[in-house]
Amino acid sequence: MNDRPYLVPVAGGGLGDLRRRALFQEAHPEVTIVNPAGLNDRWRAIVPLGKIPGHPDETTIGAWLFADLMDQLDEIYPPDTGG
Repeated sequence: MNDRPYLVPVAGGGLGDLRRRALFQEAHPEVTIVNPAGLNDRWRAIVPLGKIPGHPDETTIGAWLFADLMDQLDEIYPPDTGG
């Protein structure tokens, strides 16, 4: 083993996902996106209390795929349409 971090390729991932995450985090610093801890872990996001529709007492959402997590976040925080 070496000191380099273990990176896992994500199907369908890429620079678009990195940009999407960066733009979201810039617009919503109150949300923490947590990388999977291992191969059998999910992407998670910690959001302020009361933001998850139908689950006002929860603060964490999760998904196996990063794009699915971002889609959930887009439902909670709809993208600005410029209107």
